[in-house]
Amino acid sequence: MCSTTEWNYIIKIQNVVYEFTNTLIFYLCGGLFFPKIEAMKELNALNIIKYAVYTALLVSLFILFPSAKASAAEADPYSIITSFASANGKDVFAVSAGSVPGTYSTITEAAACAKEGDIIYIYPGEYEESLDLRTKELILFGQDRDTCIIRFETSRYSYPVLNVSAGTFSNLTLYGYKNTSSEPSSDAAGITSENVDDNYSGYVIHIDDDYEYGRNLVFNNCSIISENNNCVGLGFKDRFSVSFDNCLLRSTGDAGILYVHDPEELIGPKSDMKLAFRNCIWENFGYPYVICAKSIHTTNRIELTFQNVTTYCYASNLTDLYSAGNAYSGFDIRLQLQLPQVFGSSPITLRADKKVSEYLKEFRRQTLRMKPGIYFLTEKRSTEKDPDALPKIVSLYYINNAYDLPGDGWVGSNAFYLTEDCFGNTLDEMNYHINN
Repeated sequence: MCSTTEWNYIIKIQNVVYEFTNTLIFYLCGGLFFPKIEAMKELNALNIIKYAVYTALLVSLFILFPSAKASAAEADPYSIITSFASANGKDVFAVSAGSVPGTYSTITEAAACAKEGDIIYIYPGEYEESLDLRTKELILFGQDRDTCIIRFETSRYSYPVLNVSAGTFSNLTLYGYKNTSSEPSSDAAGITSENVDDNYSGYVIHIDDDYEYGRNLVFNNCSIISENNNCVGLGFKDRFSVSFDNCLLRSTGDAGILYVHDPEELIGPKSDMKLAFRNCIWENFGYPYVICAKSIHTTNRIELTFQNVTTYCYASNLTDLYSAGNAYSGFDIRLQLQLPQVFGSSPITLRADKKVSEYLKEFRRQTLRMKPGIYFLTEKRSTEKDPDALPKIVSLYYINNAYDLPGDGWVGSNAFYLTEDCFGNTLDEMNYHINN
């Protein structure tokens, strides 16, 4: 396969272009009409200065050398990709939902013809597909994130938008949408392979296959949007790493951003498993838990890295939205709201003038101009609707450990540990502190 270093170099060049564009819009418009770009304010001062310098250089280049702008506009990404592939002995398979000659009409068809390490170049269009790429390591490169859309109706667990184990995915929108006429019933006595589709909806990205062993999976500049299950469902295997860079993850369904668990086999603390999110935006407006982390074994170890993750999410005083048996060891959000200087420093905004359901509708429609952080939604009820007598923790994280007992890992988990490279995140528990 082509050198990871060489490929990442291409991606970094591309991401600098996005930084240029976003920064220019941000400074010209002041974030008034582009609330998502306003998240850049959350980055540290050094990054703000860097973006300003980038913008000045870009503007100067186009002023001093007008031909540079025309050359950039005329550059053909497909030609660049094919030249790179040819130099590395790989093939490129182009896919078009329109009328581009000499291309495949579906990604599935192109992937079936591609060999290990080949590149699939995707032209703008909507592709109604559930991709199963679990046994082949490919590179999928979209021409433009906002217009290269892979979508699928994910009401059934067995049909995510993308089932994958390794590879690189860049400049794509992965969208799992909801069909209200085919929602899971969730009333079976026991979950089996035969009835799982009747009880659970699908992830947008599902990662859980033996092909993961010793491999890497990378997502660059992608939008991952779910109206059903979690944006990402991840089951680790040993010596596996996955990273999300410059990605938007948005959940408005019955689950959150991430469901993750350690391997079913006992590997031990010397395992090499890594999960990283860098320069991402998370929007979670369906399910109160942003992350659900399950530890099957107490001694497996997975390293988590969060860097500059800007999060928009909610919590509520309605305890029936939460689950008992959460091994989370951090502070209840209600305590953080009352005494932030003692119990936490994540930004929390209180809202109490509407029903929780009404606020969530506005969040999903993006009709409110929001700032990063937790929106704590309170609602008065005449009677207690929570039938569970067990105490519940109001938290953004559901930690599923054996016997529901907190471990010594991240926020009480047994298998997940923050690295020292965690910084710049909206949610303080995702930043590394000396006591982590």
